[in-house]
Amino acid sequence: MTEGRDSERLVANRYRLLRRLGTGGMGRVWLAYDQTLECEVALKELALPVGVSDEELRARIARARVEARHAARLRNHPHVATVHDVVEEHGLPWIVMGFVPGAKDLAELVHDHGPLSPTETARIGLAVLDALMAGHRAGILHRDVKPANILLAGGPPETLGRGEDGQVLLADYGISLQPDSGETRLTGTSGFIGTPEFLAPERAHGAAPSPASDLFSLGATLYYIVEGSGPFERPTPFETLTALLFEEPPPATRAGDLRPILTGLMAKEPAQRMGSDEAARELAELAATPSAAPQVPEPAAPTVEATSLPGEPSAMRSPAAAPSAGEGPAAEGGAPLQRRHPLRSKVPPPRVLWAITAGLLLIGGGIWAGVAFNGQHPAENGRALPYGDAVGLTRELKPGDCVNAAWPAGRLSGLPKLKIVDCKSYPDGQTLNVNATTSLADAKANGPGVCTGLLRDTVRKMVDVQSFALSPSEAGWAKGARNTACLLFGKTVSLYGPVGGYRKQGEQILVENSSIGDCYNTRKIEENNYAFLLMDCNKPHQYQGLGYVRAPQNLKFGAWDAYYDLCTKRFGPYRSSTRDLFGWIHAEDTWNRGFRFVMCLLSMPKEGQKLPPGSALRAPG
Repeated sequence: MTEGRDSERLVANRYRLLRRLGTGGMGRVWLAYDQTLECEVALKELALPVGVSDEELRARIARARVEARHAARLRNHPHVATVHDVVEEHGLPWIVMGFVPGAKDLAELVHDHGPLSPTETARIGLAVLDALMAGHRAGILHRDVKPANILLAGGPPETLGRGEDGQVLLADYGISLQPDSGETRLTGTSGFIGTPEFLAPERAHGAAPSPASDLFSLGATLYYIVEGSGPFERPTPFETLTALLFEEPPPATRAGDLRPILTGLMAKEPAQRMGSDEAARELAELAATPSAAPQVPEPAAPTVEATSLPGEPSAMRSPAAAPSAGEGPAAEGGAPLQRRHPLRSKVPPPRVLWAITAGLLLIGGGIWAGVAFNGQHPAENGRALPYGDAVGLTRELKPGDCVNAAWPAGRLSGLPKLKIVDCKSYPDGQTLNVNATTSLADAKANGPGVCTGLLRDTVRKMVDVQSFALSPSEAGWAKGARNTACLLFGKTVSLYGPVGGYRKQGEQILVENSSIGDCYNTRKIEENNYAFLLMDCNKPHQYQGLGYVRAPQNLKFGAWDAYYDLCTKRFGPYRSSTRDLFGWIHAEDTWNRGFRFVMCLLSMPKEGQKLPPGSALRAPG
């Protein structure tokens, strides 16, 4: 039956379906009109697999009734989504819930608008924890705390979760459980109850649920909110469970003062996990911290479908690029700079490559020092900004922060206007380190040199990048700003993603944020169209980056034989009967803007073969 016909249905002779609000593992949620009370409600329709047994059907119906009964006991809590009733239609349960206009779940919000700040994450976490603690005091466990089950409302989508007036609701007690009630038997017919990515490790081992397991799921959820990805996010449920059981979460790079709370809540052993009272105190303190005012992230770059590039041989395509939905910061001369983001990379042919000379790498290692000592205060609110009015940031940069930059007098010239953005939205630069200074004089005199040393290894392994030192302004220093931020910027084009140790294995990498020695696998998108994924070099992999070569200015984009010749002149000795060279370039758009570099890749000559583990090669030059 189509959704159009479904929307004409009348459930339980009372609720007329209007439109579908969402779909999850437990069923579909509809906006409906209550013809008795003449108001809009949300109706949850349970999903049943094909060929479900009578036992499973009874279990699902029982679980729905349990949900209504448990959630009704928490209906007066300000952070619990209200459940009004449970009705049956054709022998199956439908759960009647309060409808919150304009609400978005956190999974959707983070996907569309990027991670939230530590302060706002703490505020949301405190509200959800309050709901969980109320349930725990009543003997009710949620068992499926995750971003998709947390609703935010009270403002336009771009501000949800970023203001004190926002409403935070914990939803979907559909798999809730009262300990010692006999309801644990439901798992015998239904398998795991919960989402693997946010499940507590002891639950994956088959242990009984507990308040501590809800707290672990809360910690994993807060990690997702502030970092933009789950702590155990993997391609398949099996890999996710393996990571959950045997791996620690990647270090949080955006969490700031929230990091110890995340670590405490996600302790593998329940006995070592942070308790709810301690978590509430820590979250309340962070949520009330004025100095951690949130930065509204830019919307995440939309997915752009790859298109064929005319005139390119099918086996020799490069990544393409297309304009994003919006515009970026001002470019040279104050003109708007069209934000560009790449499509997927094409698998390069054996006759394309590049390596950069040692001299060019040393040139790329130069540093531009942007030290703000203007002593001005922003006029709009009277607060001293840490780097001055010209830079415009309201908080100090932290390692891992990505930025977009508007340069007043051309790229890397002058003091830029900066905006903190999601690292997946093709940023202009990234903060890789910070250096605590003892005085303004120390920052001005030594900051650039210190940043040069801290970023030297990263710069030498990349191409066309430059270090940048940003120290506090006089007014910022007076208000407590003490660190010189060491950033990395693309000299010609944006970084197109995080760099160095802030990249994650399995994520797509482009030429601009690659490093010499990186290892890659590819994922097929369509015919002759692949994404390059960063891999562990100690495991089998398809490609390894040897280095870069600069193409002559008169060389046109798509001159594959010429690229190959440049590459073999630099890396010829690496080619043999057991290994071959490939070339990897970016889009024609960035090529024409001056990023005229090709990365040389080593591979096995036969399709399907992979380089052996631990085959990292010495970086040339």
